[in-house]
Amino acid sequence: MMKNKLLFTLLFMSVLYCSCKQNTASITPELIEPSTNNIVSTYGPTRMVRSVKQAKNGDILIASYTGVWRYDGKVFTNITTAIKSPSFWDVLEDQKGNLWFGTKDSGIYCYNGKSFLHYTTRQGLPSNMALHLFEDKAGNIWIGAGGGTTRFNGKSFRNFTPKDGLPNGGVNTFMEDTKGNIWMGTRGDACYYDGKKFTIFKNKEGKPFYNVWGIIEDRKGNIWFGGSIIKKIKGSTLYLDGGLWRYDGSTYTKVSSRGASSIIEDKNGNIWTTGEVKPNKPNIGNDWVLARYDQQSLYDSVPIVTEIKSKYEGGKGMLCRILEARDGSIWLGSLTGVYRLDGKSLNNFQRNEDQIFTIDNKQSLITWKGSMKLSSKEKHVGYISVSKSELWMENNQLVSGNVQIDMNSMEYADKKDKNTPIHHLKSEDYFDVKRFPFASIEIAKVDSVNANTINITGYLTIKSSTREVKFPATVSFKNGVFTADAKLTINRTLWGITYRAATFYEKIADYTVSNEVEFVIKVVAKK
Repeated sequence: MMKNKLLFTLLFMSVLYCSCKQNTASITPELIEPSTNNIVSTYGPTRMVRSVKQAKNGDILIASYTGVWRYDGKVFTNITTAIKSPSFWDVLEDQKGNLWFGTKDSGIYCYNGKSFLHYTTRQGLPSNMALHLFEDKAGNIWIGAGGGTTRFNGKSFRNFTPKDGLPNGGVNTFMEDTKGNIWMGTRGDACYYDGKKFTIFKNKEGKPFYNVWGIIEDRKGNIWFGGSIIKKIKGSTLYLDGGLWRYDGSTYTKVSSRGASSIIEDKNGNIWTTGEVKPNKPNIGNDWVLARYDQQSLYDSVPIVTEIKSKYEGGKGMLCRILEARDGSIWLGSLTGVYRLDGKSLNNFQRNEDQIFTIDNKQSLITWKGSMKLSSKEKHVGYISVSKSELWMENNQLVSGNVQIDMNSMEYADKKDKNTPIHHLKSEDYFDVKRFPFASIEIAKVDSVNANTINITGYLTIKSSTREVKFPATVSFKNGVFTADAKLTINRTLWGITYRAATFYEKIADYTVSNEVEFVIKVVAKK
């Protein structure tokens, strides 16, 4: 009998030990060597910038869809060119000087200045969607991941999900108050974690705050956050009472009806926010502004507010995270790059208007070619149109730009081609055009080979994946018109297009669609 009890105890301890180890980083993270040829530019990124932070040495760190950039006051350097599938959302420098990068769909990376360590679900993350990063005072790294949040102590991950009391698995932001509580804004109700349990904070009517993206504690100990109280739900529409709120430890005060997606307190005690002017109006395109709430009137019934509109699309472009740099300048991310507030104007580090060439949509065209893997007869050739694209020139030479591709314009060269209907190529099996109507090529670097040949390094985005590509192009500049002809061949599976791919259909090769897709690109651009 005693032997049976002893055996049961040993088995129970074994199971308990294994269950406690389930979030341990037991698999060594992937090691990635840094690139010896990082992209350097005097201009800032032109794609969405989700986060801006400042490094200990004063450099500005910028998390963009095309990589993480370091700005030293003179040039922008993409420090993540070794990582082939960026879509970065956040960047963080920890207490030890390591840089952490959060991504849309490939986990997190840790960079010690010499190499990258890549962590995914294999090492313990609950999801490879890792959008928001935060370091607490104890040195733990918190990660807002798909399906929950994660705390990494340098050795193992401790995952928190709705099963643990987290009100919603989509975590938008973190903040640690002076008492050590970790406050979290989520896609659902906002909460704080005291080390033991999650507590949802609610107003005096008992209603929680919904979809909080920005939250801070000011120098007086007040909690500021941007969020909404759900007034009613009608069909699929939420009617909200949203804006900027302040919590003094006992009372929640609505400071403004303007949205507050990101919040900071500057050195002078002013509160800065980014957000929509009218966040409570459903289904309309609202103006986005950078707003400063004057310190001297913060506690007035109507505080003094200074607003600066986004330049993007007449002020309707989303503005993201804010940073006050040590020199007092204000930085923020946007849909079209990074901004710095210089006095009363926003500098987006882009080229002057006279350097921008617009692509002629009628004369520019992309030809695509695909085929079955073994059948030389079954080949398909078609066209895709170029849309809303610009090239940047210096001294009549291409230096960068963005080519947007209208996936809805896809058609066959032979209109009689019925073997593979065009709607199948537009379906979820291939390009999923309904969800992703545009693809794009971001030109990040141009190297001259001779007078008529250049090598282009850029980022090709198809569906939700962005990867680095390199290809040559033949160029000319005559009578104010720039032309370029290039050929780019890709492995479609790297962009998540795996329908009848060779990797998955090796045993039935006759039915396999070649992984390689060839694009012949012709671009004509004028000032």
